[in-house]
Amino acid sequence: METISESTKIKLTPKNFIFIVGLVTTFVSMYFSLQSQIEEAKQLPVQDREVKEAVIKTSNELQFIKEEITEIKGQLQIMDDRLYELQ
Repeated sequence: METISESTKIKLTPKNFIFIVGLVTTFVSMYFSLQSQIEEAKQLPVQDREVKEAVIKTSNELQFIKEEITEIKGQLQIMDDRLYELQ
C-alpha cells in the first residue's frame, strides 16, 4: 500500500479534471442556494405566528358570539313562554 505524501503524483485525465471541477461547482452552488433558502425561511415564522394568532383570535370571537346567541335564544324562549301565559 502506498502512502500519500508531498511527492505523490496524481494522474488526472482532462475528463476526470472537468468532472471534479463540475462536482465542486455543484456543491458550492448548492451551499449558497441553501444559505439563501435558510435566510428566507427565517422570515416565515414571523408571518406564520401572526396568522396563527389571528386564527386563534377569530376562533375565540366566534365562540363568544356563539355563546351570546345561545344566551339570547334562551332569553327569547323565556319571553315567548311568558307571552303565551299572558294570552
